[in-house]
This record gives sequence, C-alpha cells and structure tokens, in this order.
Amino acid sequence: MLTVRFARLLLLAALAVLPTLSHALACKQDNRYGSVLITEDIGSTVAVPITLGTGVEIWHSTQRTISVSCYKDHDGLRDAEEVFFYPNPRNDSDPQGVQFGVVYKGQTYYQTQRIPTGQTIPACPKNIYPDIRNCPATTFSLSFQVVVATKKPYPGSGSVGKTQFQVMQFDGVGGINNIPDSNLVYKITGLDKIRFIQCAVKVWLNPPNNTLDFGRIVKSNTGLMPSAPRRDFTLGLEKTCDDPVQVNGYFRGINGKKDDYTATLIKQKDGSDSGLGIQLYYGSGNRLRFEQSEFLATFRQGDRLKTVPMYGVIVPTNLGKVEPGPFKGTINIDLDYI
Repeated sequence: MLTVRFARLLLLAALAVLPTLSHALACKQDNRYGSVLITEDIGSTVAVPITLGTGVEIWHSTQRTISVSCYKDHDGLRDAEEVFFYPNPRNDSDPQGVQFGVVYKGQTYYQTQRIPTGQTIPACPKNIYPDIRNCPATTFSLSFQVVVATKKPYPGSGSVGKTQFQVMQFDGVGGINNIPDSNLVYKITGLDKIRFIQCAVKVWLNPPNNTLDFGRIVKSNTGLMPSAPRRDFTLGLEKTCDDPVQVNGYFRGINGKKDDYTATLIKQKDGSDSGLGIQLYYGSGNRLRFEQSEFLATFRQGDRLKTVPMYGVIVPTNLGKVEPGPFKGTINIDLDYI
C-alpha cells in the first residue's frame, strides 16, 4: 500500500514540472507559415517634458490592419478559445518613465492585463483525432495601434534604459505559448531616442471659445451650398522654457474618421452620422492627416511663442444621410515633442 502511494506521488511530481503545453495556440501573420514578428521603430527623437503627468501619449504607431492565422499546435484543449493580446510576453523589465498601450476598436488599453480581440478559434471537429495539429487554422483580420505614454517617476538619467521592447503577443485563453517562433509578436525599437526635457508647450485655439461655427449650410441635389464651407483659425503654441524642440500635432476626431483626411461629424440630437465630415488644412493649403503625427512648429533656443494658421472645411461623406438640423464634432489635439 505504501509502495503504490509513493509511486503515485512521484508520478504527480514529475507531471508538475513538465512544460504546460495543453493550451498551446499558435498565431502567425497571414497563414501558419507566416511571420511571427512585427517590428516598428519610433523614428525620430521623442522629447518628453518632465512636467507631464502619467498617461500622456508621446508616440503613436501606424494604424495596422493585419491578417492573423491561429491554430492549435499541441494535443490538449480541443474546445473553442478566444484570441487575446498578451502584454510583455517575455516578462521583461519595463523601460523607465514610459508605458505601452494598445488602441483597439476605439479604446486604449494599457498593459496591465490581457486584451480580448473578440476573435474566437472554433473547436476542433470531433472526427479529427488523435493529433490536434490536424485541426483547421482560422484566419481573421484586425486593426490596432500601439502607443507609448508617460509613466512617473521619470528617470534621472534622462533615458528609458532600453533600446527595444516586446509589447504584446497574440495568443489563446491558456496564456503565453513559449515555444520559439510560434506566435506573432509586436516589438518596438528605437526607445533610446526618447529623451526627457525640462519644459512643455501649451496649445490654444483662436477663436478663443475653441469652437468653429460654420453657420447655415444648404444641401442641394448635387452637394452643399456653399460647396466647401470654410472657417479659418490659428493654433497658438507657447513653450515654457528655452530648450529647443520640434512640436508635432496628433489630431483625432472623437467620432472616428472616414479616411485619413476626414473626421466624422454627427447629428447633434441623436448622435448618429450626419453624412458630413471635416477636413483640416494648414494655411498653405496642405491637408492634415488624422491619427498621424503632423508637423506644427520648430522652437529654437530661446523661442517661446509660435502661431500656426489653419482652416477647416466641411465635406459631404454621404449626401443621402444629410438632413436638416444642427451637427457637431470634436477634435482632440495631442502634442508630440521631437
């Protein structure tokens, strides 16, 4: 009796130290033989004023739409399972002074827990047995964006202390698949280009009520009257110290966008799409892109004030939706320091 119990305990102990493979899900780009790594460099230098609080976005990746193929790659769980973004898959120490977020379906998630994609890998058909690797792959498309934001305390050295960081991995309900080259990972490089500076830039809009009123617009059978309703405005920028810095603007319509150049305007009463959008231009006539970093001004040593002439134009995005009544939209402007 004692011998049997002892043998069983040894068996349990041996099982306990084996790698956990029963929930392994592999995810790659495009197909099961596709890429397992998305690498993006932050590009030019990013200056971070130490006067900023935690949670201020200082860098935005490109908006990515990718095809992901997921499949079960080890015997074990045959049930359907959801696909997640898993933060920091290598459990690496965080860079100093910054944190990473994923913008997905209009919401920003900072990397404290796994993020559901809403995509599900179906259960293996019952007639596929015993090798679970014969279960079919499931391919889906999703769009996301990665952001870098501030996180106090800031490093006294002025550097985040890392050059690169694996931000997230696509994986299943059972957790991280640690088999090398099995799952798609997003990695940021160029983190050594982030520097911390002593001051910030204030921004304001003129007209001073921060509102562009386009007045009365008439819909005709062929478009709008006037054909391109326009209002001019300026952005004022004030730097609070003498340090040189370039300032870019990141413009985001809170109701989304129709394309890179057109933010959605909504009906004021019910919040639905008005069939109208707004485009923003520099005074020179060049259009700005939404949700991308756009140049605003360069402050040289000692510069304190800059003015950026701009204007907005109302454009039809779907004339069939345009109805009588008021409409509105809100655009947020974040400053990127370079």
